[in-house]
Amino acid sequence: MRLSWTCTGQLLVLLLSVLRFPAAAANLANNKTLAKLTGQLQSASFTHTELLIRATADILLQHYTTFTSKQLYVRWEDGASGPLVDEILRRTATHLSVLVERDPPVTPADGLDQSHHHQQLRLLNLLLVADCAEFDHVVAGLTDELYDYSGLYTVLLVGASSKRQHLETAGIILRTLWARYIVNVVVLIGDGRQQQQADGDDDDDDDDVRLYTYFPYGEDYCERALPVVWNVYERGVGFVHREHSPFPPKLDNFYHCPLAVATFPVYPFIIPSAMMADLWPGHAERTEQEEEEDLKGIEAMVLRTLRQRLNFRLQLMNVDPPDWGTAGPRDQATGASAYIRHLRANLTIGYWATTLHRNRYMASSFAYYTSQLVLAVPPGAPYTSLELLRCPLAKPIWTFLLCSLAAGLAVIGWLRWAGSPTVRHFVLGHDAPNRAWPAMIAVLLGAGLSRAPRGSFARALLLCWLAGTLVLRSAYTGSMIRFLQSDRNHTVPANLPALLDAGYQLYMYRNYSFVFDAYPHIGRRVQLVTAHQFRTAIVRRLQRPGARLCVLLPLETVTFLNRNLTRTGQLLRVARERVTVAKLAIYTQRTSALLGPLNKLLERFVASGLLHRWAAQYHQLRFLANPYQYRGRQQLVLADMDGPFEILLVGLGLGAGTFLIELVAGRWEGGKRKKRQSGEQ
Repeated sequence: MRLSWTCTGQLLVLLLSVLRFPAAAANLANNKTLAKLTGQLQSASFTHTELLIRATADILLQHYTTFTSKQLYVRWEDGASGPLVDEILRRTATHLSVLVERDPPVTPADGLDQSHHHQQLRLLNLLLVADCAEFDHVVAGLTDELYDYSGLYTVLLVGASSKRQHLETAGIILRTLWARYIVNVVVLIGDGRQQQQADGDDDDDDDDVRLYTYFPYGEDYCERALPVVWNVYERGVGFVHREHSPFPPKLDNFYHCPLAVATFPVYPFIIPSAMMADLWPGHAERTEQEEEEDLKGIEAMVLRTLRQRLNFRLQLMNVDPPDWGTAGPRDQATGASAYIRHLRANLTIGYWATTLHRNRYMASSFAYYTSQLVLAVPPGAPYTSLELLRCPLAKPIWTFLLCSLAAGLAVIGWLRWAGSPTVRHFVLGHDAPNRAWPAMIAVLLGAGLSRAPRGSFARALLLCWLAGTLVLRSAYTGSMIRFLQSDRNHTVPANLPALLDAGYQLYMYRNYSFVFDAYPHIGRRVQLVTAHQFRTAIVRRLQRPGARLCVLLPLETVTFLNRNLTRTGQLLRVARERVTVAKLAIYTQRTSALLGPLNKLLERFVASGLLHRWAAQYHQLRFLANPYQYRGRQQLVLADMDGPFEILLVGLGLGAGTFLIELVAGRWEGGKRKKRQSGEQ
């Protein structure tokens, strides 16, 4: 806008000269060349400003209005012309809601201002500045806490630079924005006519506005912001190249440029082959095809397909020690998170579960897979022989049976010693009071009676007791057979709190501590083990019935390991209830431009079912079952009836002891009787 003010100033100077010096005015009237020059300056200034306004309004109306969000953010510096801004807003206000700012607050460079966490990021942006100095001031306020770097950015520079310097000026602006990974950007530069005239660079063909942008990846370069004239806006024509969108897709083809990927083995998501054990960080001698073939797993297939579709070269970086680490400020980040925070890697993949803490410092892609974190537990302790007799019936049934038996025996005892003869004969029968106790127990155990009681009421009570015990014995026998044919172990607690209350030790093969961020009392009880410790010691302990330990693992890891463990007679069993669900994604820098093309392809993979197909190659639920367990009908053997035999032996022992006591007592009484008789004689 400085251009129009300069031209207007020249006209005012000429007018004052005419008023003060009539002679000079006459000479000026005769000087047609000077008058023509003045008219050309005024006409050129108006024409270029109008073209600049029309080009900007055309971009806003044709491309900004296609977004769901219709909020346009205009950053207006003092050097930009107010009338220019007013005219642009007048043409777009009916289609977009506008927020105009002069000096918004600036957040720290690390971009972690808590006050903006719930503020909507600015997606559609128009930046109006007068020169590069003002643009640098604007860029200082472009923080990722306020602005969405994947949005649209139109930079309108209305300063007075020579048209020969427009390409250089646009390059400075575009390189500055690429340093913040802002890709969807166009630059429109106003034309300084006075400077051109002073330099003698007048061009009759300058009635156009050039649109500058950049492509960060090309056939001969990688990650460079080289300015190009992408389109031209001419008077009466508009944009010359209609097929050139101001915001073309720039990251659909990386032209075989390298992308650094930080990862480490996480079975079965990232699996390095045996030949990569020592060379996995990648040597220069190894070809790209060898690196791709060496990397297997669910997410390795995702990474390989992304490489093929986006045409980038995979540069693997092995994280050592293999851990996700802690995402935080750059000086506090550890593990694979530090590779991203320190800009050593473009992205990281390998069972990255999305969490609020990670998303605060890094950016996650579309969550393309849902994994369950479960507890691998050993089998329960085996039942003893006596416990096997108790288990077929639940505790309420045993309680009801014993209470009924105790009540019956108590009533019989009360009737025998305290009841009236009439009531005793009515309830127990005339000739059965002495046999009531043995008869009740005999009927319960399924034995017969030598003689039924006399009396209708006594017989009715006997029939009720016979019917009830018959049902219970039948249910007990059938349940016992099914129970003996199933696993004969105590049930393991179903969830993590119950396991911890039962004295189980919680181990982690990997650092899944993010699961317990909201439960620090559980996190303090976790013990981390190495891969070697897990394979050699923990797996063996998980095979011991009754062992008090559990290991937190992804369900996919359990099924994958069982494919090989079952060949050696081992099996990882899981608790009935899962611990949590992990939404897996690819992580990169908060402002990375890679998220757009990655999300686009990942959504296609999920919608087409490719992810589930790839996962099915490594994760199959049938490997949770014990392949050595016989599932058909099983015949009971004598060993299954140890409990009844033990009770029989106990009964025989008690009977034999009672018999011996009776013999001893009989002989002792017989001896006393003989002595008494001999004394009387």
